[in-house]
Amino acid sequence: MAKLRTDWKGVFPACVTPFAKDGSVDEAATRKMIDMFLADGVDGLIIAGSTGEWFSLTDKERVDLFAVAQEHTAGRVPVLAGTSAIGTREAVELTKAAKKLGMAGCMVLPPPYALPSRREVIAHFEEVGKVGLPIMLYNNPPRTSINIDAALARDLAKIDTIVALKDSTRDLYQKSETIYAVGDKFAMFAGLEPYILSNVHRGAVGTVSMMANVCGPDMVEYFGLCAKGRWEEAKGPQKTVDRLYHLLSNAGAPNYVFVKEAMEILGRAGGGTLRRPYLRVDDATRKKIEAGLAEIPVKRSGKRLAAE
Repeated sequence: MAKLRTDWKGVFPACVTPFAKDGSVDEAATRKMIDMFLADGVDGLIIAGSTGEWFSLTDKERVDLFAVAQEHTAGRVPVLAGTSAIGTREAVELTKAAKKLGMAGCMVLPPPYALPSRREVIAHFEEVGKVGLPIMLYNNPPRTSINIDAALARDLAKIDTIVALKDSTRDLYQKSETIYAVGDKFAMFAGLEPYILSNVHRGAVGTVSMMANVCGPDMVEYFGLCAKGRWEEAKGPQKTVDRLYHLLSNAGAPNYVFVKEAMEILGRAGGGTLRRPYLRVDDATRKKIEAGLAEIPVKRSGKRLAAE
């Protein structure tokens, strides 16, 4: 069996981007958010990814966020830069900036909106790969209309700097086929947390978690129990995660709007203000989210499981 190209594993929150009331990036709140995640016991951070609303940030704002996160984390956990872009040139330049800052790696979608061919997707990642920064592929077909299935993952595995894959498909058959195809090279990360248990059973080593913004301690506990094969004990935090996703699907708010509203309700650092096109929820939706959260036993603090 080939050796994995990276030692990344565990829970990597897909961090929100905190904004001030005037819409500017809030550096102080970003630092508080990072402290919160480290206290939760996470294993890494993703900065300016999709949950971080990268699509509404300027390139300069993204690089500035990378710098703040890299400096404030101070090597305590690996920090990955979200360097996705529609254009290859832009993705390469963002990745170069992340490398210059000394970041551990980057997470990159296939070019959204552009609808490139399979050959063009491979060429895109070859160019980003030439920067020399470790890459986590991000497969999210609903956001890009491009599916990194097992066959495409095998071709992309020929690029040495691709070291991990976050898979956010809902197709468990495809997920398992991809894990079996490249799981001896790539660190496989579950992108949809309700699939963590089934992914770990098949060889996944981590999760890039949107919902960790809302329930970081629960997510760390859940993944830790699954990683240790303590399946019965994992049912408790798994139910919390599942119920949060059920609330999300029934709340009537877009994913990233729901996350920031829930964070604010729970007193989690970084929640609240969004950037257009997103808007704050109306009073009725806010009350619905508040009522739902009151029924879910979300942990306010937690510790990593002791090594056995």
